Amino acid sequence: MAVPMEGIFNADRDCPAYVSKNKQTNPDGAHINTGKAYPVIEANKPDAADWYRLRLPMADPPERWVSRDCGRAQASAGPEPVAGRCDLAGQADAYVLALSWQPAFCELKAGKPECRDAGPAAYAARNFSLHGLWPTKASCGQDYGFCGEVKQPKREFCDYPPVALDAATQAVLAQVMPGTASCLERHEWHKHGTCQTAWSSDAYFALAADLTRQFNGSGIADFLAPRIGRTVRTEDFLARLDTDLGTGARDRIRLNCERGMLVEVHLNLPPKLEPGARLESLLRLAGRNSGSNCGSSFRLDPMGP
Repeated sequence: MAVPMEGIFNADRDCPAYVSKNKQTNPDGAHINTGKAYPVIEANKPDAADWYRLRLPMADPPERWVSRDCGRAQASAGPEPVAGRCDLAGQADAYVLALSWQPAFCELKAGKPECRDAGPAAYAARNFSLHGLWPTKASCGQDYGFCGEVKQPKREFCDYPPVALDAATQAVLAQVMPGTASCLERHEWHKHGTCQTAWSSDAYFALAADLTRQFNGSGIADFLAPRIGRTVRTEDFLARLDTDLGTGARDRIRLNCERGMLVEVHLNLPPKLEPGARLESLLRLAGRNSGSNCGSSFRLDPMGP
């Protein structure tokens, strides 16, 4: 009988990674590589296990069975070592949805590929854009990350391994995440996406995109549209959050400004997210984490020079 397990599997040789260990099905030819370490999420029995279920972030589905003959499994020594680790998948106790105001981002980083041809007709010119959906762990905060094969940030986002995404997901991200022009989705998956165990890369980004659209569609984008290029009172924006996303929403959303411009909003979300859930309901279940460095007002930058 399979049992949950927390730890690391160190691969001593290349081996296939099966969706079903009994049928030895491996539809995408996934395998583990010599010298790599993989998070263990399950063993096929409590003692003298023959098989370990690992998380391979590039596989679909990412949960795969590998024979014990392929390496060495090391269980976490107990709650204290696990609590001290910030790179083990499945330890999140909350999520943060990070959304960017792309015109302000491009004002600060005009040389980015996604900013060079950005025009006022683009979706990102009048709606918040997806930065990322971040699993967080209380003892690590937003430093919780890199739970897969990639353990360190890369100098450039395009230096990360590509993320396998179907055509539909790529099309959605092209609209709501302009940063895909700079391979932002690679960074977000390898740093944050690998730390959750519920979804494939496609499902993870589909959920993040849906939450982004819900935020914009709640009425926030309509509130901001006539104010683009103008100064907005912070209190007016916070009050609108409560109106559109439910009383108390403002207590679960942080605002980040730079050079007097609103740059990002961070929404606190609960540890269990279900695809199709309403953002308003999720905010009600989330812990409080509000705040702002914007002062009494901020500028809502327009797209373009």
